[in-house]
Amino acid sequence: MALTLIEGVVNAVNTYIQANMPAKLDTLDAEYGDFTLDNIKTYYIAEVKAIPGYPSIFLLGDNVEVLGEGGNWLKSGNNLDIIVFVGDQDTTILRRKIYRYIRALIELLITSRTSQGWVVNFKSVELSPMYSKGGDYLSDAHLAVEIVATETHSL
Repeated sequence: MALTLIEGVVNAVNTYIQANMPAKLDTLDAEYGDFTLDNIKTYYIAEVKAIPGYPSIFLLGDNVEVLGEGGNWLKSGNNLDIIVFVGDQDTTILRRKIYRYIRALIELLITSRTSQGWVVNFKSVELSPMYSKGGDYLSDAHLAVEIVATETHSL
């Protein structure tokens, strides 16, 4: 088997989040009961110039640190940026949506530790809009995480 490194981690995390996000959002909607979180319209694993619909999630590989290696294995720390874009004409609801989408992502990644066998290290959450500046009804948040994975290979 060949190494997949950060590409494999990005694909696996993307697949996991897509499969589990709708149920997580339903759980949060039931808990809060004040408004409904929309399902994620599009998931991206690369930058795009325009985002056709909101909410959207970008899952981007940032860098890889080799943490150890042996005869047929490699352990890597894969740093990912997960960015959620949200739109709403009510700025108070917009901000609350950002908080809840970030909470959903963090909770999903916590549960992935057991179900996927990953080590997940949360680095930071940036709640100030970084990518959606200039739009009154758009906001984004950035979650930085490290996924530690060990792969075997036959190289």
